[in-house]
Amino acid sequence: MKLITHSSPSVEHQPSALPGARVLFARLAAAMARHRRAVILVWLVVAFAAAPLAMTLSSALSGAGWDAQGSTAQQVRNELRRDFPALGVENPVVVYRQRAPIASDPRVLQRLVTELASAPRTRSVADPLSMPAEAGLIAPDGRTAIVPVALRVASDAQRPVAAGDLGDYVARLRLTPGSRANVTGEWPVWSDFNRMNAEALHKAELLSGLPSLVLLFIAFGALLAAGLPLVLALAGIAAGFALLHVLSWATPLSVWSMNFSMMIGLAVGIDYSLFIVSRYREERAEGKDALAAIETTLATAGKAVSLSALTVVLSLAAVFLVPVMVFRSMALGMILSVVAVALAALTLLPAVLVALGDRVLVTRTKRDPDIVAEGRWARWTGVALRRPGVVLAIGLVVLGTLVLPAFGMRLGMPGARVVDRGQTSRDGYDMLVHAFGPGAAAPLFVTVPAADAAKVVRVASQDANVVDARVVAEPASTGRVVVRVTGKTAVDDSRTSTMIDRLRTELDTAVPAAKVGGPAAQNRDLTSVLVGRAPWAIGVILLVAFILLLVVFRSLIIAVTSILMNVVTVGAAFGFAAVVFQHGIGAGILVIEHQGFVDAWAPLFFFALLFGLSMDYQLFLLAAIRERYEATGDTRRAIAQGIARTGRPITNAALIMIAVFVAFGVTGPIPPTELGVTLAMAVLLDATVVRVLLVPATMALLGERNWYLPRWLARVLPTVHFSH
Repeated sequence: MKLITHSSPSVEHQPSALPGARVLFARLAAAMARHRRAVILVWLVVAFAAAPLAMTLSSALSGAGWDAQGSTAQQVRNELRRDFPALGVENPVVVYRQRAPIASDPRVLQRLVTELASAPRTRSVADPLSMPAEAGLIAPDGRTAIVPVALRVASDAQRPVAAGDLGDYVARLRLTPGSRANVTGEWPVWSDFNRMNAEALHKAELLSGLPSLVLLFIAFGALLAAGLPLVLALAGIAAGFALLHVLSWATPLSVWSMNFSMMIGLAVGIDYSLFIVSRYREERAEGKDALAAIETTLATAGKAVSLSALTVVLSLAAVFLVPVMVFRSMALGMILSVVAVALAALTLLPAVLVALGDRVLVTRTKRDPDIVAEGRWARWTGVALRRPGVVLAIGLVVLGTLVLPAFGMRLGMPGARVVDRGQTSRDGYDMLVHAFGPGAAAPLFVTVPAADAAKVVRVASQDANVVDARVVAEPASTGRVVVRVTGKTAVDDSRTSTMIDRLRTELDTAVPAAKVGGPAAQNRDLTSVLVGRAPWAIGVILLVAFILLLVVFRSLIIAVTSILMNVVTVGAAFGFAAVVFQHGIGAGILVIEHQGFVDAWAPLFFFALLFGLSMDYQLFLLAAIRERYEATGDTRRAIAQGIARTGRPITNAALIMIAVFVAFGVTGPIPPTELGVTLAMAVLLDATVVRVLLVPATMALLGERNWYLPRWLARVLPTVHFSH
């Protein structure tokens, strides 16, 4: 089949013109190259100074911060801490079980209670043998008991640490054969989760490092060139981690920020460096000297890197609309990593490339592999350009099929099942719900004036999902008491959320002064805030991305079509997440216990991150097409040459990014797995379906209309050139 016809534009590699002396990124490249020794020295100082702070970051971060600020559940939590400390609703509990009935042989339980009094930070221990039966500390099976332990803590950041110390202490106790004891509760769960997260981070670093290096070696054919992106990414991540550590001195930050910032920093850092190194080697292969090559590289690929980083940062900044410390910390950590690796790619990398001279280039006996690959990409692009309607339809069918499950996506917040079996908090949770019922692990607590407590008990008892409701505290100085409501269903069950909504609605009428809180209510309020703020944040992300695309490419059509393509890609990734994590299809391959829902933070957080990353390859591709259009004035030729020129580098970058995301996904608990695997799918779709099918087909159908911009808008927009 003859692909190059009179209607197929020439895609023979065209050398780039030298950048103008006034081009900002060319001037930056020249400055980095001329002062390369000073630049490298500065970065070495930064890296060595950042290393101690980066390596000790985990100790500076908190496992807390999951409250929606100002929510009813947070108000109840604060009231319980202030006015009912003796109730100890946040205390970890030791779940104990033995073979014989406790009533007939209480000796082991008695010894356990005595030994718990010597546990680290222990302030008091509740003895289930001396408490009245209505306290509910001994299960109906008579063989299981819970022992609440009050710990000395000064802040939320200390709670998971103290709970972890208690879990370690209990694990070292020697019980008689047939007896078991595990520590569970809100803070033990977070302690185990944080520990698993830290272990997963180290595993992911090792698991992602080798495949990335191998893929980079395949991409460049030289070990020295292959190692540069990885080293540059790690240097940037170290700087980002150090900044995060410094910020933790001023404000509490969540430990969740570590995994996600490392994952994103490593992925985009390698991508940015790979694009710059690939373009530099191409420019050198065209015959330019080192200085001219690095100037042209930063004026093209460097400019695209800066725009990509800006898009990711602005998308993640929208997460700050959510008043939850954890999500703000996660967004902040990733923003710092992206900024740091982008700065390293734009400053340190040019200096290193020029300093290494010809050692990063392809050997003289070989042609540049990226240039060689342009012919293969040209052949496919020729098909898309000749039959754009068919190609576009195929792409839309593929993405549309994946989008459909997203419409049935159910949201929820994880409970103890977020921790793997074998961890004390998860095993303790399983023991607790088996003996006491699913709702016993996370009861609701209603604070109410003492005079209205009976009404609250009556209203709660009438709910079909409630198994017990009773007053569990004496009146505080405020005249209020606490009613504990135990449901039939688990904290992460949708029926529990529905029960909370019913109780609040009924109590708003019967007892307006009553406030419903507790772990399940915290999850419910957090979900409500996330879902409520998501449309606003998504709207901000779309608006900012639209303005950025409009300014960069000076085309109303490209701005609109790019936004639509990215929205569809994100929707397809959401659909994939629903299939795996809600419906459990393929969950066994990932060796995870699917939750029956997608985490409630996914719509907002995934959209911000997925949209930013989806714009990554879109920007690189469109920048190359725009560059060739400004050089040739021919849209079809620009499409063919732009896709051909970026085909191999984008493919290599996508493979590395997918490897990084999968490595972080398969080594961690469910939330990192959910994010990592979904991101990997989004990148796969973006680098294949969108780039190979949708972009060339759509641009071919639109032709010269791709560059349409109203005259009045052209007069007010700044001009960004990709030609030289």
